[in-house]
Amino acid sequence: MRKYIFAFLCIAILSYTTGFAQTETDPKNSSLVFSIGYNSGSLKNLVFAPVSRYDYNGLVYQLKYASTSKKENLFEIQLDYLNSELKSDLIPVLNANYSKIVLNFSYLKQVYNKNKLAIHVGLQSQTNVSSYINWKAYDFQQKLGVAGRLTFQADEKQTLSSKLTLPFLMWRTSTFEENFYSLKSYQSLLWSTEYKYKLSNHFDFNVNYNFNYDRLQISNAYRELQHQINLGINFKF
Repeated sequence: MRKYIFAFLCIAILSYTTGFAQTETDPKNSSLVFSIGYNSGSLKNLVFAPVSRYDYNGLVYQLKYASTSKKENLFEIQLDYLNSELKSDLIPVLNANYSKIVLNFSYLKQVYNKNKLAIHVGLQSQTNVSSYINWKAYDFQQKLGVAGRLTFQADEKQTLSSKLTLPFLMWRTSTFEENFYSLKSYQSLLWSTEYKYKLSNHFDFNVNYNFNYDRLQISNAYRELQHQINLGINFKF
């Protein structure tokens, strides 16, 4: 069922972004990436279970759309889906199913472009929806942060890029609580780096690494750390 939901979301985003590209942007400056990767993470959520740390790992599916305007500004959408199991050696009876959907929207304005190096800065919105024990419990998080991307064009075929996002506001509603957090009690960092190799005028091969960290300094402590590596194909249109 989860795979059907993910497929539906992928088709919906593809339909929207294709229409957007045809009406608002030059088709040559749009791209769609589908990738599959491996995610390794750890989670501490004391309001869910009195476990100091859960560990989890599994396959992650990623769909990403990017469009560059005539002024070289970037519009990006990224959708990730993970289905795994929270595991703890301390209290194995509390092991639980865990799935997560992450949706990012970002708009970055080009502020520098010289000597094969381009720099973009802007804002990013991120939505996290986590499910515990097959939706018997849930955690919805809406985040807003500042983002920056550095892109280096090594040659005609190879491109390196790195993006750093620092969320500074989060609204959280869940089975456990509903609250609004700012930097005083909420710290987060999202970092990704990507290598792209041009296969043809319409296709690139992609390798990317993602690092995510979230921390809530509250009585029912919440922390999550994720490492993720993906391989994918980039279709340019």
